[in-house]
Amino acid sequence: MDDFQPKEVENTDYKYLIMKYLKFWYLYVIGLVGCLGLAFLYLQYATPEYPIEATILINSNKSSDFSQNAVYSELETYQSIKLVENESEVLQSFSLMRQAVRELDLNVSYFVEDNLFRNKEIFGPQVPIQVNLDRYDSAAFFDEDLLTVFKVHVQGPETFQLEDEEENSSNHRFGEELAFPFGEFTIDLLQELKEYPSTIIIQFNNPYALPGRYSNKLEVMIVNKLASVLRLGFTDPVPQKGMLVLNKLIEAYNREAMLNKNQTAKNTIDFINKQLDSVTNDLREIEAMVEEYKSENKITELSSDALQYAERFNQGKEQLAEYSIQLDVLNSIEESLQGQEDDFQVISGSLNIPDPTLSASIDKFNELLRDRERMVRTTQPGNPLILEKDQQLSSARQNILGNIQSIKSSVEIARNNLLARTTEVEIQSGKVPEIERKLLEINRQQAIKQDHYQYLVKKREEASMSLAATTVSNSRIIDPAMAGSKPSKPNKLLILGFAFFAGLGGSLGFVFVFYQLNTKIKVKRDVTSRTNISILGEVSHHDEKVPIAISKGVRTPVAEQFRLIRTNLQFALPNKDKKVILVTSTTSGEGKTFFSLNLGVSMSLADKKVVILEFDLRKPLLLEYLGMEEKRGISDYLQNDSLTIADLIVKNDRLPDGLDLIGCGTLPDDPSELMLLPKVGYFIDKLQEIYDVIIIDSAPVGQVADAFSLSRFSDITTYIMRYNFSESQAITFINEQKREKKLKNPVIVLNDAKTKMSYGYDYYQKADIKKKKREVYKKMVKKV
Repeated sequence: MDDFQPKEVENTDYKYLIMKYLKFWYLYVIGLVGCLGLAFLYLQYATPEYPIEATILINSNKSSDFSQNAVYSELETYQSIKLVENESEVLQSFSLMRQAVRELDLNVSYFVEDNLFRNKEIFGPQVPIQVNLDRYDSAAFFDEDLLTVFKVHVQGPETFQLEDEEENSSNHRFGEELAFPFGEFTIDLLQELKEYPSTIIIQFNNPYALPGRYSNKLEVMIVNKLASVLRLGFTDPVPQKGMLVLNKLIEAYNREAMLNKNQTAKNTIDFINKQLDSVTNDLREIEAMVEEYKSENKITELSSDALQYAERFNQGKEQLAEYSIQLDVLNSIEESLQGQEDDFQVISGSLNIPDPTLSASIDKFNELLRDRERMVRTTQPGNPLILEKDQQLSSARQNILGNIQSIKSSVEIARNNLLARTTEVEIQSGKVPEIERKLLEINRQQAIKQDHYQYLVKKREEASMSLAATTVSNSRIIDPAMAGSKPSKPNKLLILGFAFFAGLGGSLGFVFVFYQLNTKIKVKRDVTSRTNISILGEVSHHDEKVPIAISKGVRTPVAEQFRLIRTNLQFALPNKDKKVILVTSTTSGEGKTFFSLNLGVSMSLADKKVVILEFDLRKPLLLEYLGMEEKRGISDYLQNDSLTIADLIVKNDRLPDGLDLIGCGTLPDDPSELMLLPKVGYFIDKLQEIYDVIIIDSAPVGQVADAFSLSRFSDITTYIMRYNFSESQAITFINEQKREKKLKNPVIVLNDAKTKMSYGYDYYQKADIKKKKREVYKKMVKKV
């Protein structure tokens, strides 16, 4: 071919890929057995945990039973909107779980041995003993060396043996007080150990770590975005204990929410009671003043003129009093807000606020404060939710102060105008006797205080009703805590499935990485997919110490493969009587000498006169391969004109009569220069007069250029590649030599094929098996 091009990579052959990976079937078996074994051990070690779930409905304003109450529905000041997302965060808080665990008194856990790998926790009626804590020092648990696990070996109805983690044991009586760094306790026997093991393991739990363990496992899920329903769930090795913890958590949540809602109403009632005390004292003083004034001046009723002026003047004063009350309320709120920095306090919403915008702002401020107080009770300090509430409260406070300043200005302008009109009426009332006028003034003060008193009493009643109404639970339990009948952890099917895929996938991955990193030629397809150069044949692995793999009558796979290569050579070689075959490779160790020797034997068995030339003048192996010593050879002939070809020919008793050898001879200092001598061509010509086939065992073409010099004398170049030894770059190399025409008529022979790597191996192996069976059968027939 004049324009040689390397063969492009073929499309994926899935059958080839499957067979390629199935070659390592034993790795897959090892991976599967190993991973499934580890999964089984993990399942024996892991403690089964049961799912526990409860469903609650968060009560909102619109859905509350009290929203239909005519009185409660008007008390908008004490209502707040609950966000389901906020409530889910509160339920998952550490402090709330700590309250629940503390109330259940779970400081001690009891275990019995379940199998060789784990202990089983028992609870309630299953526990035959009881540990009574007389003193429990939680601070001692910060000591990492603290011993908190003990084994109780029951020796009888009255005595037991206590063994700690360091296997130190001591004998005690039931009811005897025991002292340890974390506290003092006694152990009582509750029932005879007829159906229970005689050894009970007790563990004293860290009161700081136990709530966190439950809180970390707790999951709060919103069932539906359109409903305020939450599903609470976690897993626990003891279903009964898990249900108690979950129900107690819901109880603690409702109690905390109720306390938070009641706090605002209580603060308002306390504020109103203080105001009532002050107004009551003022009323008493005014009433005493009226009584004393009338007694001194002997007054029983006002004249008609005085009543007329008094009526007009009283209207103005009442309006002025109302403005004064509004200013007092505004000043009171302003002082309260200005005195607050980071310590926010509730603004009483029951007082008369003249502006609806300000009233709404105060309601919003109180709502934010109630939410913050509830979060502070159930959340750790520094929580982002609390910081966000603080920012909202600060912003709301500034808005309220701004509104108050604006409203105060408006009220003061209105009061000054009214005061001017009232002053005119007062001048006109000067005609009324001074005594009556003073009495009217005293009565007006009394009326103002009386109205103020009635207003405060009314608001206190409203706050009291609100307090009574807000004692309703914050949530309603739809489904109480229930435990599943089967453990959800560990998930045996999932773990075994993961182990199966891990074992198989890990092995496949290992094989994949092996193929990616291993650049050696492994199968015939690795060569045929990357070159158009013909494959002359394959030679299977030869384990015999004798290098000759073929002889007359031998039908081993290797022998038959050399016969097949000999046949293929008849078609590859040019049609002439005398043939020269050059054998080379990329590097040493790929089997050039082995192939040259056995190819020569195969040719000689076909009645050909064959000579093998040991033309590797750097590292000759042919004669050494046959256990022969080096004699005068090619290098000597090329440098000594007195030698003849007959002087170089070597015979070997193990070789056929038609096969001769010519060794390398003395190792030359300049082998490359010898190859370029004209005498080399003369040498080859002379050999062609004597032999039918000349086989040249040359040096590796990938390391030295000797084979290129000899290629001009050859009819065909046999390029040896060895499975799992030759690099895949050798294919690129031979493609380049073919394209540059440095090697004449190259063909490839694949050497050292392992089990079933080639068709011939399998075929001849089966043939040998059948032959042996026939021989055994013939022997049996003869015996019969």
